[in-house]
Amino acid sequence: MIRSSYILAILIAATAWAGERAVVSLRDMSTSELKSAGIIVPQTMTFRISARGAGGSQCDNVGSSKDTRHDMFAYGWIIDADTRKVVWEMTNDNTSRSRDDRTFDADVTLQRGSYEVYFSAATFTYISTFKNISINVDHRESGLFNMGERQPANKLKGWFQDWFDGWFGDDIRVDWNKRSANWGMEMFADESKASSVKQFSPPKEFSNVLLKKTGLGEGDFVKQSFSIVEAMKMRIYALGEGYRNSADLVDYGWIVNQNTRSRVWEMKWRNSTSAGGASKNALFDGEVSLPKGEYTLYYVTDNSHSAVDWNCAPPLDPLNYGITVMAYDEKDKAYFKMTSSKEERHVILSITKVRDNESRSEGFVLKDDAQVRVYAIGEQSNTRRVMADYAVILDARNRSRVWTMNSDNTHHAGGASKNRFVDEIITLPKGSYIVQYITDDSHAYNEWNADPPFDKERYGVTLYGVGEKFDPGIVGKYVDQRDKNVIAQIIRAGNSVEKKEKFKLDKTTRVRVYAIGEGVNRGMADYGWITDNRTGSVVWEMTYSMTFHAGGARKNRMVNTTIMLDKGEYTLHYMTDDSHAYRSWNQDPPEDPDYWGITLYLDDGTTPSPPVPPVPPKTPGSMGLYD
Repeated sequence: MIRSSYILAILIAATAWAGERAVVSLRDMSTSELKSAGIIVPQTMTFRISARGAGGSQCDNVGSSKDTRHDMFAYGWIIDADTRKVVWEMTNDNTSRSRDDRTFDADVTLQRGSYEVYFSAATFTYISTFKNISINVDHRESGLFNMGERQPANKLKGWFQDWFDGWFGDDIRVDWNKRSANWGMEMFADESKASSVKQFSPPKEFSNVLLKKTGLGEGDFVKQSFSIVEAMKMRIYALGEGYRNSADLVDYGWIVNQNTRSRVWEMKWRNSTSAGGASKNALFDGEVSLPKGEYTLYYVTDNSHSAVDWNCAPPLDPLNYGITVMAYDEKDKAYFKMTSSKEERHVILSITKVRDNESRSEGFVLKDDAQVRVYAIGEQSNTRRVMADYAVILDARNRSRVWTMNSDNTHHAGGASKNRFVDEIITLPKGSYIVQYITDDSHAYNEWNADPPFDKERYGVTLYGVGEKFDPGIVGKYVDQRDKNVIAQIIRAGNSVEKKEKFKLDKTTRVRVYAIGEGVNRGMADYGWITDNRTGSVVWEMTYSMTFHAGGARKNRMVNTTIMLDKGEYTLHYMTDDSHAYRSWNQDPPEDPDYWGITLYLDDGTTPSPPVPPVPPKTPGSMGLYD
């Protein structure tokens, strides 16, 4: 080790020519995937850059398959520290082949200013007669592929390493150790001017920073509330990640108006540009105007490609990975104030950490009309745009739906694309309500079959009272009891049952029928009917043509209708076949599984009002506003 280090030092020193001195030295990439330096150039100066890197097929090309200029996996670059724009980059076109590596040795002129110098070797591509493989080199102790020669032996092993060595042999490891130690770059200046070049630690700070969350790693969930006392324009600089064949970014941020829950800004592909490096690196750098109000900024990352380990080429401004919010003028900073979150106050009800194959419900009573925030996280089916894990709010008096979580009112919840969440405000009139949360047989809390959502601890649904003037005293405890308007009821019907219940009407009565059952091939397998005790005739029967989808599997069918029954004595019937009934589902359950069966209500002529979401405010002329 001493001998090899000594030889390396001689080789590095030998690259300096007579009359020049190194002002930047980023050498030996065997134990670090990114190295950086900052320099302040006092006047226009010419530097000689000597760099050694490597090119070859990469995990994620910046350009198209025909554009090989950026086909480098070990390379350096320089950005202007004030504009954050690249001023020089090592590419296939400006380098020369040197055995398996590529080298650059030429003069580069920089204007007066501050610059940041970077060199990255995040991946390794090995090419031989029989092998062509690209590998993410993870230098963390828990990394799956850590080839650093100077790492302790216990960091080099693990199931992945055992598999790797057994399958590919040790030739790739040997090649990495030999080549990566020589990768890097140096910048040389004339001896007479070198002392005038000052150093600083990158990244250079932005001016008038209001809020900064950078250097983010994997699975990070940033949530920061703030208030604005006067309307103001601000600059948002955000670096994230996504895939251009997907509508959603996976590392990204957004801002929510706390009073309406509407998104006033969101980082998306359509308002972002390339951040350099891998094609999945995205940059939003623009102006956003916000009116006076209270807001919350969110930023989330998935489980790969972040400041702790780039699995492809990092963005050209890697140390600012995350989000920075700035004022355009120093005086505007007085309008902005960090605040503690008020979103978690006034919890009405919470059903969270829901696991596979669960159907959980909880009720509450509102003694007055109220605005309610619904925050729910669930799963969308991969095969169709319907929810597999979702929440529903029902009117407890008549079981009618007043709110449903569906694909159209959800956003990506981080992690796997099927993770979805809804965060909105609805208006509920005075009354009693049941909240249902239903999951299918896979991908729920602590039973994920793909990457989990960013807020996995709240997988399920939570309701909050909204506004400073919200009175918690209007929320009452719901007692599950037979409704005074229920005439007869057969619910929670399991497989292979036939149940009946007699009832009597003292006068001609309007009766509302609420029934859920199974319908296949345009016929009913689980269904209910009513017979007249005097004649034995069927006076009403649940048929497929009168039903509509009850949520979950398509065969879940529902009827919610009103009929007229004469004075007399009747019998309510309900029958199921040998499969797909209460707690014996062979496909997704309905939205109201506890009422699998039939209920007759005295129809008093009243129906619940549907919730009315508020109209989100619009701010004309704001760049990047959510639309």
